Amino acid sequence: MRISRIYTPANLNTGSDVCLDAKAYKHTKEVLRLKSGDQVVLFNGDGFDYLGVIEKLAKKQLHIVLNEKIQLDNESALFIHLLVPLSRSDKMDWCLQKATELGVAKITPVNTERVNFTIPADRIDKKMHHWQAVINSACEQSGRARIPVLSEPVSFTRALHNSSDNQLKLVASPGNDNSLTTLSEQKITNCACLIGPEGGFSTTELTQAAEAEFRVVSLGPRILRLETAVVTMSALLQSRWGDIG
Repeated sequence: MRISRIYTPANLNTGSDVCLDAKAYKHTKEVLRLKSGDQVVLFNGDGFDYLGVIEKLAKKQLHIVLNEKIQLDNESALFIHLLVPLSRSDKMDWCLQKATELGVAKITPVNTERVNFTIPADRIDKKMHHWQAVINSACEQSGRARIPVLSEPVSFTRALHNSSDNQLKLVASPGNDNSLTTLSEQKITNCACLIGPEGGFSTTELTQAAEAEFRVVSLGPRILRLETAVVTMSALLQSRWGDIG
């Protein structure tokens, strides 16, 4: 029987009694349908799972006694920084979820020239909180005990600048003959990858990316939707230099 995993930002230690909030209480009782005496796993992003037992569910609080600390080893040796264009909620959520499941280590939303979606300045914090919740939930489901870093949305120029230290920098764009298999690099430990919006990158953006030493690669002969490109690029990078295959 699979044991449910629950994310919490709290400090965790074996032998301690952890009290989770009303949201965790509701999810545990109404969605997972767990009860006192059931086993659960807590994690907070420190690389460990903490096995515990539900002591009680009362007054909209969840009390768990932790009795075992388990170090996980399911993070990829390849650090992937995914630079993904801003998009509407359901599509962005899907990209964040699947990138997390595929082991991406850092995600930065990017405002490119052909992005037709903007977030008002006074809603950035709320949107970041929502995106972080999506990532945390994907970690719960996929068994990751390290939480991918989520950066605030940046301009295209800033995204290029922030990737200057990456060992390999790629920009996914259709219409060329380059692919990951044509790259000569044998051992890569970290990379940054720009995924284009639905309308693709502008000529100016591709020129700027090339000047920043990004290398253009194709994901095949067909034009992919944003969410498909995110999954395809993440999986291909993990297959070539990471922990898939």
